[in-house]
Amino acid sequence: METIITGLIITSLLLLVALTLAEVFLSSQDAILESWREMEERLEERARTDLSAVGAQTISIGEVVEVTLRNDGDTKLADFEQWDVILQYYDSGGSYHTEWYPFGSGTNEWYVCDIFLEAPTVDEVFDTGILNPGEEAVIWVLVSPSVGTGTTNLATIATPNGITASTVFTH
Repeated sequence: METIITGLIITSLLLLVALTLAEVFLSSQDAILESWREMEERLEERARTDLSAVGAQTISIGEVVEVTLRNDGDTKLADFEQWDVILQYYDSGGSYHTEWYPFGSGTNEWYVCDIFLEAPTVDEVFDTGILNPGEEAVIWVLVSPSVGTGTTNLATIATPNGITASTVFTH
């Protein structure tokens, strides 16, 4: 009788351990599957995204860098505050600067000046504030110190999903 009770306790413990391990295994597999789906979704969005720099120039005596971007992909681009804007430039004293600029409208910040169907002649009329496929955005980067005269510089813009566009500009 004592061996039957001991056997039942051991069998119950073995079943409990086996079921716990099975539950942990299944929940781990579910988490892996979910992360795999999210990764595929990000990769698909990235494959449909294409951004190109149409051109760049300095205005206001080198205090503003104007960059024109075209959405050549199939994805609508927005959430500009999550974009990265990096300038590599020489100032008037010959010092080299590599700076990341946050979204905003103050000094050492950048903002979307306007979005066009065809810059700068045809204003956007559909989905205002969103860079739809085929549209062009003009962004202004307000820099201090200003870009030096006679210098060749680089602007790089990156979307939140990792698509970048770079262009060289002179002042």
